[in-house]
Amino acid sequence: MQRLILRLGADMHAPVHWLVYSEQAAEIIASGELANALELASLQDRADSAEVIALAPSSDVLLTYVNLPSNASRKALGAIPFMLEEDICGDISQHFFALGERDGDLQQVAAVAIEKLQLWQQALKDAGIFCQTMVPDALALPYNDNTVSLVQLENTIIARTDRWQGLAGEGNWLLSVITQTASKDEKAITCFSDIDGLDDINPEQVISDYTDLPLLMMLKNIDAKSLNLFQDRFAVKREGNPHWQKWKIAAGLAVIALTVNIVAQTLELNDIKSQRQQINQQITAAISQGFPDIGQYRQARQAVEREMRRLEQAGGNIGMLAILSQLSDAFASSGVTPQTLRYDASRTELRMQSVANNFESLERFRRDVQSLGFAVDQGAINNQGDQVVGVIVVKG
Repeated sequence: MQRLILRLGADMHAPVHWLVYSEQAAEIIASGELANALELASLQDRADSAEVIALAPSSDVLLTYVNLPSNASRKALGAIPFMLEEDICGDISQHFFALGERDGDLQQVAAVAIEKLQLWQQALKDAGIFCQTMVPDALALPYNDNTVSLVQLENTIIARTDRWQGLAGEGNWLLSVITQTASKDEKAITCFSDIDGLDDINPEQVISDYTDLPLLMMLKNIDAKSLNLFQDRFAVKREGNPHWQKWKIAAGLAVIALTVNIVAQTLELNDIKSQRQQINQQITAAISQGFPDIGQYRQARQAVEREMRRLEQAGGNIGMLAILSQLSDAFASSGVTPQTLRYDASRTELRMQSVANNFESLERFRRDVQSLGFAVDQGAINNQGDQVVGVIVVKG
């Protein structure tokens, strides 16, 4: 399984650090930095095959405790915002209060502006990235008694000062605050990355641990017990399997495109009643397969056009239908059959895993498609029994 970790900034223009890690291979697949959250869509392909975890800057999250009796009711939990009113800058009604673990009578609470949570969730949604977990970045650092954990990303220092305390901010002022606090509390400082200005600190007070990259270290430190800001009304639920939804729409459109083309040619050549009845049955079966929720209809063509317009308004990949319609002759003449289809509307690119009887059939299909004016990239080709399977990318 792969895991993708993203550290978002306080606004859409802040840099976004990211890393993809394979737990099976125990290795980093890729990592990098985006200029801002507007570029998150470039990670959509990686996010589709990974568990996504987002980190929120702790500078925008208040981490604190509330003293509650052990037998506190749900009404008592509902009073937590009013108990923290003096600690919150602004209207408490404009803040969301996420609950962490209970430690005796102490209830862990994280307060964050609703506007911030909505901003982060909308940025991920607009990028097509499904993410159910957001953790304050400071709580992703290791916690040890009598130790302050530090890491630096660009000019930002992130610190975990206690089990439920953390800070994040510009290093030129935050480092001095942390070192003074650590000295006062007689705590050592463990650095998990290079820290600007660290040379000015008493070396006996500093421990270095550069075993992993900062984001990988933070990813490994997040588990099921970590606080998730996406809870209650901000909990993210998957509406079905996105891969299946994409495949179902693509497969339905492919069936419609191929079937309608065959039907049109057959109607032009044959006007025999028995053949017309058979063709109508084929149309009905194809429409039912491509649009299982279409309901009853009288005119097949109007019904299909109406359903296609609905899919287009809902964000369906209708552009793929035009490409498949032009490729139908190439499929028929070469004997190549698509097994899976994936359409990228932003690139006008159709990626197919196709099966054929031999290598020559795939090559013939490639030439036929190129003669139509498309650019064709062919990936690896493998034998599967008496057939060959290959990846073909058609670009409009």
